[in-house]
Amino acid sequence: MASYSITVGMDNETVQALKESNYYLYGFKAVRGQASGMPTVWFSSQNFLNETTLSWEEDYQAYISNDEIESNVVIHASAKSDIDLGQTLNVDNVGNVSVSGDGTEGAVSIMNNSSTPYSCGLSQENPSGDYTSLCAFPLYGNGLDLIVPIETVLLMFATKPVKTATVIAQAFAQGALIDLTGVGSRSLDFDINKGWDAGTATWMTKIPANSPLQPLLILPQVSSSRAARRLVAAA
Repeated sequence: MASYSITVGMDNETVQALKESNYYLYGFKAVRGQASGMPTVWFSSQNFLNETTLSWEEDYQAYISNDEIESNVVIHASAKSDIDLGQTLNVDNVGNVSVSGDGTEGAVSIMNNSSTPYSCGLSQENPSGDYTSLCAFPLYGNGLDLIVPIETVLLMFATKPVKTATVIAQAFAQGALIDLTGVGSRSLDFDINKGWDAGTATWMTKIPANSPLQPLLILPQVSSSRAARRLVAAA
């Protein structure tokens, strides 16, 4: 099981200003899936010091929900189960879920064996130790969704209180999009006036406030992948 971490360095002035102004540190995580999906808040924290290390592992849950996928709506899991990549969450005709091993390599599959539409998504254990959704996708009757987690994380500080699992369409502050592909950790700095800084590193991209989050965090499936072939076969 792979482990990951991001360390955020801040000076005393920044830490004091964040705490006095009641800032939250928010985290989002990217996935590959159908284009109609939306990102949700993965974690929020007010526990930050001069060096704040955020750590997590590849522990996942898949879920279905009766909540509509709309901006600022909290997605509540109506049914959920622990799951690994390569497995399938099967939904029966009354909304019960079970996991089988006949999924797509590198992805979590969610198969709706009923005519009832749901929302669905992937949750991952966050740095606080809670399983919280990364995303929300429509799951149509007798439909199959494939979700591939990606080691790309978006961090941002903001004063607006937002619950985890909330659908967010736009960045509510400047953010740092951090690529951890092929590595276990990254380190960067944040200054209350200057924003995010990783020197000349190409693995961090500054995201302006009000930027649309869907194209940053809900990426398309690779067309040549086995996942795409399964989608065609299931149609």
